[in-house]
Amino acid sequence: MQTSSETYFFRDNGQFDLLRNALLPELIERRSQNKTLLLWSAGCSSGEEPYSLAILVDMLLPEKDNWLVLITGSDINKAALAKAKQGRYKKWSFRETPTEIQKRYFCRIDDEWILDERIRSMVSFHSMDIISEPFPNKDLHDIDLILCRNVFIYFDLATVALVANKLAATLNEGGYLMTAHTELNGVPMPDLQSKLFKTGMVYQRLNKTPVTTLPKAVAPPRLPKPDIKQWTLSAPDDTSQNPSEPTALLTTARHLADRGEYDEAMKMCLQALSSEPLMAAPHFLLAQIAQLRGDFEGATKLLENTLYLDPSHTSALLELAALYERAQNQPRALSLRRTALSILRKLPNETLIEPYGATAGEITQWLTQCTNV
Repeated sequence: MQTSSETYFFRDNGQFDLLRNALLPELIERRSQNKTLLLWSAGCSSGEEPYSLAILVDMLLPEKDNWLVLITGSDINKAALAKAKQGRYKKWSFRETPTEIQKRYFCRIDDEWILDERIRSMVSFHSMDIISEPFPNKDLHDIDLILCRNVFIYFDLATVALVANKLAATLNEGGYLMTAHTELNGVPMPDLQSKLFKTGMVYQRLNKTPVTTLPKAVAPPRLPKPDIKQWTLSAPDDTSQNPSEPTALLTTARHLADRGEYDEAMKMCLQALSSEPLMAAPHFLLAQIAQLRGDFEGATKLLENTLYLDPSHTSALLELAALYERAQNQPRALSLRRTALSILRKLPNETLIEPYGATAGEITQWLTQCTNV
């Protein structure tokens, strides 16, 4: 199974704000009697995500001597796990990390930042293939919070449902599953209930009845998160752009969409298009918002508009393919993915494809497997 190595500390500001301000405080309060907190980062790559969780727990629970806090990081990539265990990172891993947090929890040596041993000791790493290996198991069960973000893009539809429901079975009653935005839209998960917050959506296990076996998955549109480069503890937004220019309006629209203010985000997109009607990016963001609202027909039209204006927009090709797959139009979905593949093969492998957070080489390998080309 191919996995993405693209990760960094506190990736996705909105989701980490949700963890810091709501989910983790709730879990800590709920577990205050038995003083046990179990967290799992599935698909942790080089460790930035589980270590970010450990830092948040340390900030929220400074007096934890009597607590049992177990944070697990798992990945199929053993080389990435070896790097994670070292706790040594370059500057690029901190592109969304507030300076005060970086200085508090890391020590700089030459061009590397070394994580505090106290935080490193909170996390254990294990090699694991979440598709083929069974869980819950003796080591992973009754988990309070699972992060499995930007992982499902690499799975076929049946595997998405299989893994999602195995994760559900591993949660404690009241435990939370957090994925990348709308990765599980359309996937039947009878033992999870979605909870919508201003900064994102999560899934909660409300009972401990046996998880239902699902024979077939429903095709989910795989919506990536709007790209946003701000966390509430970081520096203010860049104000160097004229706020009325189309690119500045689009940046504002992405911030608004990430906060769940979809109506305002749509207004910004339309305002940008009134100034620059041949701009493809606002159509793509409007398509993302349409999918979030369940308007798949509208999203399809908006993605078609995106591709009319920018035929090489690989993200629009992949999103549109997912929508056609959802509509059971497999030939059209395959054609779109082959078009995306032909474009990606012409790019350097290390080219980052926004907003997926994966490289051209990684997505090319995945598409090659999907399309048999």
